[in-house]
Amino acid sequence: MTAQPRSAAPLDDLTARLPNLAITTDDLSLYGTDVYYGAEHLPAALVRPWDETDVVKLVQAARELGFSLNMRGGGLSYSAGYLAKNDHSLLVDLSAMTEIIELNLTDRFVTVQPGVTWSALRDALRPHGMTTPFWGTFSGLHATIGGSVSQGAKFYGSASRGGSAESVLGLRVVTGRAEILTTGSASATGRASPFFRNYGPDLTGMFLGDCGAFGIKTAITLQLIPTAKEEAYASFSFDDPAAQMGAMAQIGAELLASECSGIDPFTARTRMASQGFLSDLKTIGQVVTEANSLTHGLRDAALIGLSGRRFANKIGYLMNTIVEGQDRHEANRKIKRVRQIAKDAGGRAVPASVPRVMRKIPFPPMNSLLTPSGKRMAWLHTVVPNSRGGEAFTRTEAVFTRMKDELKQHGIAHGYLLSTHGPTAVGVETLIRWPDAPLPLHLHFMSDAEQAALKRRDDNPAARAVLKRLSNEILADWKDLGGVHVQIGQKYPYFETRQPEVQTLLRQLKALHDPDGIMSPGNLFELRDDH
Repeated sequence: MTAQPRSAAPLDDLTARLPNLAITTDDLSLYGTDVYYGAEHLPAALVRPWDETDVVKLVQAARELGFSLNMRGGGLSYSAGYLAKNDHSLLVDLSAMTEIIELNLTDRFVTVQPGVTWSALRDALRPHGMTTPFWGTFSGLHATIGGSVSQGAKFYGSASRGGSAESVLGLRVVTGRAEILTTGSASATGRASPFFRNYGPDLTGMFLGDCGAFGIKTAITLQLIPTAKEEAYASFSFDDPAAQMGAMAQIGAELLASECSGIDPFTARTRMASQGFLSDLKTIGQVVTEANSLTHGLRDAALIGLSGRRFANKIGYLMNTIVEGQDRHEANRKIKRVRQIAKDAGGRAVPASVPRVMRKIPFPPMNSLLTPSGKRMAWLHTVVPNSRGGEAFTRTEAVFTRMKDELKQHGIAHGYLLSTHGPTAVGVETLIRWPDAPLPLHLHFMSDAEQAALKRRDDNPAARAVLKRLSNEILADWKDLGGVHVQIGQKYPYFETRQPEVQTLLRQLKALHDPDGIMSPGNLFELRDDH
């Protein structure tokens, strides 16, 4: 069924009430998809607020006119978190709210509007020698801070400092009642400042990872820490991915790395092979340009150029680690311990080309949402306690083994992204590839030349049906392991897996902050794993 827009009459009323807001019905098909899902309904319109006052007026108008609101940042999620669930939803595009409101180097915090990207914030902080503890995702060129703290995000800094939520000191949120709530120390009635997260109950946490179900973030305050003066890199090949998970857990438990991740052999080979010689040269040039010194830049460029893809066909599961230190001694001490942990777990040291490129170009263009052969990709992840990382991997792989004949019949293949999450947890993420027609969002980030060269696949509902059953089996195993998820949206089973008392509290919070149910309907409170 083709999604259809709603009648224009209510939009006329909305436009009349909000003449200063950008309201458009152009190109709605783009906003009816994310990286994986296509919505049953297109949004009635795209609305782009410029500031908090606009957001308050929008929520007021939505309540009075009967619209639902779905919030979108960079648009690169894969859990239907901003897709319309009905024919009277407005897509609230927060990407125009890009102001850095306050940068306080003395008290070590920065307050931003929700549309600021991780890349833009990193550029703004770099001259001051500062960073946030968690500083972004792979998609940080487009991924916004508002979207990341609403959905939950992990990667840069996560191996020792946690995910996006752990860096947040406070928020300003417009609820479904069109009320503005300030959380953290800034909620004081006197001479308030957002320098501290807790004074009494942690009200900030209630709005982190809520996927927009409780309100719209209009300001986010993040902690600042000094940027590391030195870095060290190490990569290891493992024949036993379960043993690799144990090594990654130990590296996290000892707070040794800023990033520690692993990929399967096929993904490693594909990533290295897809760069090409000219891309390697471009990378080397950027490494030299961005290095703290010319000597360090030439050293890194030489290592990347010499090792490059040369080892890619000889590796098993590849673990890539980046450690930071305030001096070379600290960095060397940490990387030495990382090497020992990896060796004890059966890892073999290989050239550290991948983590070097990753650190020099942390936010690559998002023009590779499809495989080089034009296949779609789906991601499915869980985070489990350190002690269950190996079991999470082996049970996930067992599902693929049980279904291998059916998967092969439909051209479905898979790989992994493994990750470390601070001292207590590790993550397993499947990278599933299958032949299917691209969605508008996949093409949005590609140039005309890239689109012209793309191998176009036919629509493949049969493969998607198999993928749905595969995902449900994997999710059932992860649930049994006590696994949790970020980017819950409408994909992961959150509400139905909570204890009855917790479900009651969640319902009460929803009724309090969003009595009309207009904020991101379906997020958190309902599983929706297929469209």
